Amino acid sequence: MKKNTLNSKKLSKRLLQYGALSAAALGVAEANGQVQYVDIDPDQVINVGEDFEIDFTEDGTVNVIPSNPSGLANGNAAIVFPSSGGAFVGITAGSFEYPALLAEGAVIDGAANFTTPGVRGDLNYYGCAYSNSQWCDEVTDGYLGVSFQFSGNTHYAWVRMDTDVNGSNVMTIKDFAYDATPGAAIAAGDIGLSVEDQVFNGFTYFIDKNSQLNLKANAPLQSVSIHNILGQEVVSQKLGSTNEIVNLSALKSGVYLATISIDGAKKTVKVAKK
Repeated sequence: MKKNTLNSKKLSKRLLQYGALSAAALGVAEANGQVQYVDIDPDQVINVGEDFEIDFTEDGTVNVIPSNPSGLANGNAAIVFPSSGGAFVGITAGSFEYPALLAEGAVIDGAANFTTPGVRGDLNYYGCAYSNSQWCDEVTDGYLGVSFQFSGNTHYAWVRMDTDVNGSNVMTIKDFAYDATPGAAIAAGDIGLSVEDQVFNGFTYFIDKNSQLNLKANAPLQSVSIHNILGQEVVSQKLGSTNEIVNLSALKSGVYLATISIDGAKKTVKVAKK
């Protein structure tokens, strides 16, 4: 069987801190976890007869192997192998291990039900032929919940992938992440963005030749306040749309700090008026 491994040149990798959003979503007291996220770019397509090795911590130990074997149980299938001591959020039924199909936001932690450690997980045979196979027919953006051992500690992770057994008969691995803090919960799809990161995703600003501050965001802007370098507020304006213009023509040339509010979150940027 052909094995595919990670090519670091094709990965966009970020080590990010949990923000308030992660803490609130997971019900933890402190936002001190570390989410290590890997975006597989381009997505890794696993054809029949191939598999893909995932090493969350890059310590040389393969933690999960999504596999697309041919002829398993006289048909095509999608399965996953955990490392020694590793397991999947899911169930054990009839001596088989069935990983659950998780939705974005599902919490992966010690309170979840897991398959038997170290035992292969069966995603599906023949599409939906087995009632416990949640990964049946065509699945797009499904999340696999994972627990694995690293330096004697338990860590939790997720893998996002597509399956289409007996359709296109391919699996696609898109991205994955784990929390570097031992025992810390992680939500499926969490890449470590804080509230500010989420709300201000796509936010842009610039001052045009007419001394107007142009603001643009994906969500409606609420307000802007501008302070000079002495900390004095020189502009305060309520906003309401995703595209706003703030007139700075009355201000002297210099550097200012503009604080923008979107959906209760605030971001401060430096602007220079000529």
